[in-house]
Amino acid sequence: MNILIPHLLDVSLCLVALFIAVRSFDIYFRFHQYRLFILGLSMVLVSISAAADYIASYVTVIRLQTDWFLYIGQSVGFLFILLSLLRSSDNYLRGLMRVFIVVFTFLLVLLFLSPLLSPMGMTTRTVFGFSRFVICMLILVAYFSSYLSKPSRFSLLMSISFFFFTANYLMSLQQYFVPIINQYIFRDQGDISGVIGLIVLVAAVSIE
Repeated sequence: MNILIPHLLDVSLCLVALFIAVRSFDIYFRFHQYRLFILGLSMVLVSISAAADYIASYVTVIRLQTDWFLYIGQSVGFLFILLSLLRSSDNYLRGLMRVFIVVFTFLLVLLFLSPLLSPMGMTTRTVFGFSRFVICMLILVAYFSSYLSKPSRFSLLMSISFFFFTANYLMSLQQYFVPIINQYIFRDQGDISGVIGLIVLVAAVSIE
């Protein structure tokens, strides 16, 4: 059961994030909303990281150190979402989109090199885990502030979504500071919060 739940959550994260990515890219190609392209590429990172985590648990011939891609990729993806909220000009967002595509390529190289990487240490996990938590919290604040100044369903749903992402990464951090017997509880609760956040995100991009 301890193995089944994380695997089911990995599959759920992969599929839901992939759906959001496809939906975001569809809106981008129709209306050229650069923020949604950045959101879509971020969700591609989430989807690939979940798939990589799932595959790595079944590959026994070689040890795939996909945690590097998972932690760094998700941190970078959420960082670009945050950066996309700082300014609204098309020139800024278009430039940010191009930079993200380049960074995305380097992250794929990191994923392909996962068999050659050393295991990620606890300190590194904590640092990147904390960065994901802080970035998601800042995105939550940005969208909620936008909702308070100019109420819209999109801003509200994005706020709710990133509330669950923030809860996910907070609980993921806490698992490193509790006894081993309790780590599964925090990890599974965090993953479930992440799936809920993605489902709310589906609702947000579906009405956009």
